[in-house]
Amino acid sequence: MELQRVRVIIIEDEPILRNALVAVINQSRNFVVAGEYATIQAASRRIKEFPFVIVLLDVHLEEGTTIADINVIKRLNPYNKIIMLTSDGSSLTVLKCFRCGADGYLLKEDAIISIGTYLDNVSKYEYVVSPGIANTLVHFINQLDSQSVYFERNNTLNIRKLTMAQKSVYRELLTGKNYNDIGKTLNISKNTVGQHVQRIYKAFSVNSRAALLTASNH
Repeated sequence: MELQRVRVIIIEDEPILRNALVAVINQSRNFVVAGEYATIQAASRRIKEFPFVIVLLDVHLEEGTTIADINVIKRLNPYNKIIMLTSDGSSLTVLKCFRCGADGYLLKEDAIISIGTYLDNVSKYEYVVSPGIANTLVHFINQLDSQSVYFERNNTLNIRKLTMAQKSVYRELLTGKNYNDIGKTLNISKNTVGQHVQRIYKAFSVNSRAALLTASNH
């Protein structure tokens, strides 16, 4: 008995690429193209007909970016898998797509070469990405880690500049208390609290509590 192949919907406005994907996918034993479209609107009606599909979605169609449409497709069926197709390898676009619910992000040249492997993997695993996109994400994460280490070290140095009394006021400031409440908690006057706060601001090179909270949360 022949196993039923997983249906794939292609939403891509470049006819040459779309036709190439159709040809490659339909040669597969596990997948079959159930529809190919140039617009989200036309594809949505077809997607509704099936209990599960894998959608290959171009990030940039002639009608505009499709990032917001990821949620639309997921609302049709949260089990649908969506793999983004693009020539845009920027980390910002990649992150936006995954935050909206995409299950994969492929550069178009990679999709043509290895679409069967990517479809198979997205069926088994949660996410798939092109090797170049993986490098982009790793680079982005490393940048975040470097910034995090920098701010953590910087905050540690700033806190070390404070006296014990100022550290106590600093901890109370982070809870959102006003000067009166901080004074009552630490058993000091409101004026003394104000003096400590000014020295804390100087240590962190800020001029307001909002700026202090921002610096402390990095």
